[in-house]
Amino acid sequence: MSYGLRSYKTSRANTASREDLLILLYEGAIRFLERSIEELNAARLSDHKMSLRRGIAIIAELQNTLNFDKGGELAIQLFDLYGYMLDRLTYANLRRDPEAIREVIRHLNTLLVGWREAVRQVKSEAIPPLPPLDSTPQRRLEGMA
Repeated sequence: MSYGLRSYKTSRANTASREDLLILLYEGAIRFLERSIEELNAARLSDHKMSLRRGIAIIAELQNTLNFDKGGELAIQLFDLYGYMLDRLTYANLRRDPEAIREVIRHLNTLLVGWREAVRQVKSEAIPPLPPLDSTPQRRLEGMA
């Protein structure tokens, strides 16, 4: 990866909102796990394991940063789902099973779609609608002429 692209990605992650950072983490985990399958299929086992470890690290970080006070039942369910994903990736690592990795990617993609929609809704609600146009300023200008 070029220095410019790496700098851009670092800057993007450092300036992202919490919501955008969550999306970036999901995208990164999916990208690393897809790369892991490609490397496994190409018999590049050390690269496969490195990509798999990176995907595992992201999912573990997602699990470790859950806020149970604010997230309630959803946080508990995500904790369990992330735990299941980590178990499946451990199995995939031990058995060199790309299908277990694909299963986790499917779960991550489902969650990613949901989080993108939730973030879109939150952002659209956070921007107050513009007030209706008022012709008062125009009338004032006409009166000055």
